[in-house]
Amino acid sequence: MTTPTATGRAPRKDALLTRQRIVDAAEQLFAEHGIDNVTLLDIARAAQQKNRGALQYHFGDKAGLINAVLDKHGDQISLRRQAQMKKIEAATKPPLRALVETYVLPVAEHIDATENTQAFLLINAQIMTSPEFTSLAMGRAERYPEVRQLMTLMFRHVPAASKKRRDFKILLIRSMVFHGLAAHFSSAQGKLNRSLIETLCNSVLAVLESK
Repeated sequence: MTTPTATGRAPRKDALLTRQRIVDAAEQLFAEHGIDNVTLLDIARAAQQKNRGALQYHFGDKAGLINAVLDKHGDQISLRRQAQMKKIEAATKPPLRALVETYVLPVAEHIDATENTQAFLLINAQIMTSPEFTSLAMGRAERYPEVRQLMTLMFRHVPAASKKRRDFKILLIRSMVFHGLAAHFSSAQGKLNRSLIETLCNSVLAVLESK
């Protein structure tokens, strides 16, 4: 599917190539130096963009560019999760454990099966501790319809005391999953194992069931 620019217009082929160069440069710089330490000017230079307005044209602002970088893998994870959602949709009230696995497993499986995903993990981990982009992390938790549906089903099992508490739990869950996977791959431990995935699922369950 063709991604529209920040202006809402579908880009031409040359514009798509420019967009991809910018996304690739941003991904590398964010992963190496941190999203808070990289400017749009740094990214424009790395992507060899003489027109400094190209980034604003394609992405609007830095938050839009971060989302574009993360969507490279996020969209593929979404497809995996949608497939798993179909398996539990027939149940009137799917078990909480099944819902948690439907959240965790598509991320883990995609990371395990796909090359060059460490930057995706690192950038996801960064936005959850960034003073400027924490709200972007919450927005990503709500970005995909199947994730919104999953969260709704989870909190039917274990209702949160308030919206603030619910949002905190969602952010903590994302943080545990992405920090955990990033730490695993940063330590060069190779392919994921069932033990780590079980630990992640158990941790998510513990957060959901906490008061």
